[in-house]
Amino acid sequence: MRGNNMPRWLAILLALAVAQLAFGKEVTLEMPNRLIARADYQIGAADKPVVLILHGFLQTHDFHTAHNMADGLHDLGYNVLAPTLTLGVPYRNQSLACEAIHGHSLEDDEAEIGVWLDWLEARHQGPIILLGHSTGSVELLAYLSQHRDPRIKKLIGASIIEGALTGGEQVRSEMIADLKQRIGAKNNTPVSHQFSYCNRYTSTPKGLLSYLRWSPKRIIVTAQAIATPITFIMGGADQRLATDWIAQLRKTGKKIRVIEGAGHFLDGQYEFDLLDVLGEEVRL
Repeated sequence: MRGNNMPRWLAILLALAVAQLAFGKEVTLEMPNRLIARADYQIGAADKPVVLILHGFLQTHDFHTAHNMADGLHDLGYNVLAPTLTLGVPYRNQSLACEAIHGHSLEDDEAEIGVWLDWLEARHQGPIILLGHSTGSVELLAYLSQHRDPRIKKLIGASIIEGALTGGEQVRSEMIADLKQRIGAKNNTPVSHQFSYCNRYTSTPKGLLSYLRWSPKRIIVTAQAIATPITFIMGGADQRLATDWIAQLRKTGKKIRVIEGAGHFLDGQYEFDLLDVLGEEVRL
């Protein structure tokens, strides 16, 4: 029937449009440090919230956990922005080594989050959901504790790291005192310490101090004080975290979802469980 025929040029345009929506597009933006940052931007339904997804420590938005969450939420019709923090590197497109000399700080990361949110708010009139993985969850929590944006309706922290150190809180106190002394003396010589999954994380004193200050206690107290709804999604078999961390998180009074058997990256056979939980938690 003639009514079912579509001009070839129109079919090609529609196919290109669908492909662009399916795979998203790369967005670049200048950050406060004048470096150019990258993000993956996937346009969803106009009536759906936009989800900003932040990767884990030293990773990028291409890291499989962040990537899988972004694609899964977009498949559900959500708008998704997944930025990569520059960490002092322009157009950063790969993870950084622990032993590299790091000059970035958590405050730098917060500033970049703010720029991306401003970019989003200029394009979307609807609500925003923050979704972090691992350290990305802590950074979003830190941002939310300092910025009251009524359009941010929820924070979801997947596998939120507790920031514990080998040697315990006594080691943290000693490290913080040493770093403060170095900063006071204007000694910017990089130092190397165990931090996160790094046996030797090399950073400027100011940069390392900014991350060290987010102790397990501070994470708990900050989450308790934030009025914005928070959900923590945790793997029941996450061996990167202290055995009592989920119990500690329950003290916040926030919603806890545990995926039994899942590890820190919530991947493999548990990827679909994660997407099911996310699908429930992003409904506003």
